[in-house]
Amino acid sequence: MPDEELLRILPIKTGAILTADSVRDAIQKLYSTGRFQDIQVDGVADGAGVKLKFITTLTYFVGQVAVDGVPEPPSKGQLGTATKLQLGTPFVQNDLKQAVQNVQDRLRANGLYQATISSKTDRDDNTEQIGIDLSVDPGHRAHFDKVVITGDPKVSVDSLVGATGWQRGFSLFGLPAIGRGLLGWRTQTQARLDSGIEKVLSRLQKGDRLLSKVTLEKLDYDQASNTVTPTLRVDSGPRVLVHTSGTKVSKGRLKQLIPIYQERSVDRTLLNEGKRNLLEYFQSQGYFDADVDFELLPEQDNRQVINFQIERNDRSKLVNLEISGNRYFDTPTLRERMYVRPASFLRFRNGRYSVRLLNKDIDSIEELYRSNGFRDVQVLSSVEEDFGGKSGDLGVRLQVNEGPQWFVSKLELEGANDEDKEQILSTLLSNEGQPYSELNVATDRDAILNYYYNRGYLDAIFDWSQTSADIPTRVNLKFTVRPGRQQFVRGVLVGGLETTNRTLVDNRISLVPGDPVSQARIGDSQRRLYDLGIFAKVQTAVQNPDGEEESKFILYQIDEARRYSLNVGVGAELARIGGGSSTSFDSPAGATGFSPRVSLGVSRLNFLGLGHTIGVQGRVSSLQQRALISYLAPQFLGDDKFNFSINASYDQSQDVRTYSSRRLEGSIQLQQRISRSDSLQYRITFRRASIDPNSLRIDPGLVPLLAQPDRVLVGSTTFIRDRRDDPADSHSGSYSTADVGFAKGLIASEANFTRVAFRNSTYYRIGKSKDLVFARTLNFGYIQRVSGGRDIPLPERFFAGGSNSHRAFPDNQAGPRDLKTGFPLGGSAQLFNSLELRFPLIGDNLGGVIFHDAGNVYSDIRSISFRFRQHDLSDFNYMVQSAGFGIRYRTPIGPLRLDFSLSPNSPRFFGFKGSREDLINGLGQQVNQRINVFQFHFSLGQAF
Repeated sequence: MPDEELLRILPIKTGAILTADSVRDAIQKLYSTGRFQDIQVDGVADGAGVKLKFITTLTYFVGQVAVDGVPEPPSKGQLGTATKLQLGTPFVQNDLKQAVQNVQDRLRANGLYQATISSKTDRDDNTEQIGIDLSVDPGHRAHFDKVVITGDPKVSVDSLVGATGWQRGFSLFGLPAIGRGLLGWRTQTQARLDSGIEKVLSRLQKGDRLLSKVTLEKLDYDQASNTVTPTLRVDSGPRVLVHTSGTKVSKGRLKQLIPIYQERSVDRTLLNEGKRNLLEYFQSQGYFDADVDFELLPEQDNRQVINFQIERNDRSKLVNLEISGNRYFDTPTLRERMYVRPASFLRFRNGRYSVRLLNKDIDSIEELYRSNGFRDVQVLSSVEEDFGGKSGDLGVRLQVNEGPQWFVSKLELEGANDEDKEQILSTLLSNEGQPYSELNVATDRDAILNYYYNRGYLDAIFDWSQTSADIPTRVNLKFTVRPGRQQFVRGVLVGGLETTNRTLVDNRISLVPGDPVSQARIGDSQRRLYDLGIFAKVQTAVQNPDGEEESKFILYQIDEARRYSLNVGVGAELARIGGGSSTSFDSPAGATGFSPRVSLGVSRLNFLGLGHTIGVQGRVSSLQQRALISYLAPQFLGDDKFNFSINASYDQSQDVRTYSSRRLEGSIQLQQRISRSDSLQYRITFRRASIDPNSLRIDPGLVPLLAQPDRVLVGSTTFIRDRRDDPADSHSGSYSTADVGFAKGLIASEANFTRVAFRNSTYYRIGKSKDLVFARTLNFGYIQRVSGGRDIPLPERFFAGGSNSHRAFPDNQAGPRDLKTGFPLGGSAQLFNSLELRFPLIGDNLGGVIFHDAGNVYSDIRSISFRFRQHDLSDFNYMVQSAGFGIRYRTPIGPLRLDFSLSPNSPRFFGFKGSREDLINGLGQQVNQRINVFQFHFSLGQAF
């Protein structure tokens, strides 16, 4: 301990009278710090006084625990957990013996029976931290050699052995495994052992034997051959047959609703749960008076029969839901918290109602009122059959008896000093004049304790009491806080670093010696370390947590993630896509095609120990071959508001039917986070794009203007403001981006231009239920050629159209076209506006969209027009309109989207019929063509 702190806590002072009580008290004080295992006191006469000597044995605390030398499985993390040595807690020698035994058990469970473990400890007397290193010589992993099946399996033993998956080989069409016995047996791991037993159980239960049991009786290990022989006891049990009477229910639905299939057990608790699930299922179909019961018949002929008696009765419809008596909360506020819904077109054809759901809604409404001071609230319900005189219709009425609202008359905060009291009171919900509820008191309790926890008072205690005030419906509150002693940071100890630069970690830990111990700052530093993306685990702890000392060491134990990661992907695209024969001029507006693709990527984390990441990603398809090398430096220069990246890519693509291009690009980008919603990107890009002349499908006279190699250096800035509630499926908020760039032509290229792009999207909930969402987006962009420069080359132009811009077009088919061949040429300006009304369709997962898309790609900014009609077959500077309907199906990664679009004014144009030679020689034939008025698009995620 620091000398000044040690002398401060000792009750014995130089010059004081020495007594046995003072010595005993001193020993107790030292013990209470938790830093000493043993304390002895020796006294030596020194003239007229006594010189005291305290002889101590230090307590050491668990620091880094490393287990090395084990091929996975098990992982380092699993072995570290198996030691059961908790970071920062006192270390006892017997704990090390138990830790070694625990690791040995985990290794044997994974087939490493020959493993030997040596332990080494590293004690630091300055910090009393002890590092523990367990070095493992794993030996060879044991193999399975056979499987012994006992009990009463009632199926062939060979099929059960094959089901385990412990024997190498594979099965085709249910035939015995090919190569079994010749390819040998697999190695033993815990996961493989558990999985094999589970597979045997699944194999048995395919025949309705839900009561089957498979247990591992023993696992014999033969040291000489290094093999294991599992003995499985199999009890097939009776066949469980679930029947329904009164109403037929499919077997698939029964397996979904009756939990005996998931729990693989049959008891009355599970059957009662199945009964409730069946009842709710029929009530959701409109059979609100359905009745379900079950009968468990005696076992006979090795069969256990369960019969569910189902009476659906007449189908009803919940047509009215009425709430009255509510004054403090309006009806829409209450209804948005309710699960019971009246019937609506398509989504809830019969409404959503059951007695359980109604009771749950009543509890929800009452809890809302209680949290706002209505202690005596009551919500009464009544159900009216044949509502409005129509047979089968139901009406539900809820009568809210709010009762008086209780308020806080007086709040007394005891135990806090004046400075703390002022800050605490400003954050409380239960201040004078505010509604009184126990929920608010619980929230205030957490706020007060967090206030003290974050200022070093780790032992703070909160208590409260209430008394009636002189005024009715008023209470007096008394909050009592006992902060305890304040604790400070003695130092920060970091362990586990192998390749990571220590400065990288230190710069992200905000605590320094002398600061109060703050749980919030400890957690914030942990988050910043995780945000680097290079650590698999970051543990935090306070050393000697129970010791009564003023200063504490803060511990960060870090496990570095694997430095290399590999990703592989396989996909395909089926749509109106580019590509095709380079000699054909058919279908300039796109033709249905199939494009498979494969992607492969390798990443190297924590490059040079700096927290940076290098990645190589490649993608190959019939339309595109792409390679990308990236370098990412997150939290650039230790500031988590900045990310720095360098990217280089090569791309050869045919996604625009007009041409095939090769693009070589390199960029440097600095991203700055301004606030939670706002960020800026600063970017410098060098790009060289060239067009394969054999792929061009345009008038040869345009080639010198549009198809020259493009070499530009672009400086650009992008502003992003994202205030959406859910980026994958937004219901409220807004999203805006603005990008401005200037391109300077390099190396004989005269394409100098400025480029501006802007997007704004907004999302609004409408209606009382707030299930309807109105979404709109505006996209605008233009490229301005610098005076004296040549025309904007094809690779720099705007190409748009498709599922994410304008659904009247196939991909990249909007805008100007070559007047001879009809293939798109792109443009120097674009303007698109989309409107969507999103609404629930059927149930909670299937929704619908009505949309309107308008806009186009224009030849230049002066040509932007809002007119509806196309003047002639050479006019493309008008606003194409489309309206349509879409379906959205909710998934965990975003909605699946299918859109159908109808465009009354889709572009007409001249196409070309003939060969490339015919085009060059002025031969061939021009034919009238048109973008199909009907388009469909299938993708993942909302359109915007």
